Amino acid sequence: MSARAATRALALAALAVAVAAPAWALSAEQVYAKVAGSVWRVRTYDGDNLPLAQGSAVVVASGAAVTNCHVLAKAKRVSLQREKEAFDATLEMWDVKRDVCQLKVLGLKAAPVTLGDSGKVAVGQNVFAIGNPKGLELTMSAGLVSSLRRNAEGQLVLIQTSAAISGGSSGGGLFDDQGRLIGLTTIGSVSGDAQNLNFAIPSQWVSELPQRHAQARAATQIAGVSNTTATPATSASAEYARLDDIDRLPYATERMRERYRYFLTRPLPRAFVISEGGDWRLATGAQLDNPQAPGSPAERALRECEQARTGRCIVYAVDDRVVWRPEAATR
Repeated sequence: MSARAATRALALAALAVAVAAPAWALSAEQVYAKVAGSVWRVRTYDGDNLPLAQGSAVVVASGAAVTNCHVLAKAKRVSLQREKEAFDATLEMWDVKRDVCQLKVLGLKAAPVTLGDSGKVAVGQNVFAIGNPKGLELTMSAGLVSSLRRNAEGQLVLIQTSAAISGGSSGGGLFDDQGRLIGLTTIGSVSGDAQNLNFAIPSQWVSELPQRHAQARAATQIAGVSNTTATPATSASAEYARLDDIDRLPYATERMRERYRYFLTRPLPRAFVISEGGDWRLATGAQLDNPQAPGSPAERALRECEQARTGRCIVYAVDDRVVWRPEAATR
């Protein structure tokens, strides 16, 4: 074999070894440096702008962060915070059954994390939890995957870990030794015999959120505008107006327009109801245990409007589109 051929063979062998070799595990310091900038504190507020609850969230796309839905319960305003920075957030997607909600955060520049494959998580592997327990920002704990909890169908539903999780960490990140997100921390407890039990929901549920949200949202809209006085548009071409076209709001007074502007800032799910007498009602928030149940925002706002007896009530907007059509006013 010539010298050139031998050199080429050695180079190819070295390349094969490099490709086959597993990635080196990052140290705890390296994992923290890689992902800490993508973990934020969630603060929620009631209608009087008083604090309700706090938790954690992980940035998974540009201007988008995921958290546990239960962190957002009863919130009228949501804020993502870190040190001296704060950004208002609105609910963008939800999967209440799995307790995964995504927030839209305008102005947030944090880099998204890399989603790992929770289906490949193994008992005994090293993991790191980063969250905001008791409001203590960016607290990191290390541990192992203690067990993988599955349902009757064999599907992974919880990752059990020895990494410490406390209140305020709900919605934080559980990362592998490459800094990939493999779960959202959700439950942490210390039982009476002092055994530390901590859990995270699998990252696969984050990947599946868009599809499941679309299904839940469609069902919610159907339930929310099922009343005969509501006339939903069936296609984009049938829509009466853009959602933000306030000048086309029918039966509008200046006060109604003011409240509609406020409605546009509210998180999803939401609904705005008008009456032919110039009254209005708005409602936000789904029932966290069953967002398709009676009591959707549209139904609640409609009931309140009808109780006011200011004329026939009509659902005007649901979530992010106008569902009213001009012919509804003549029926």
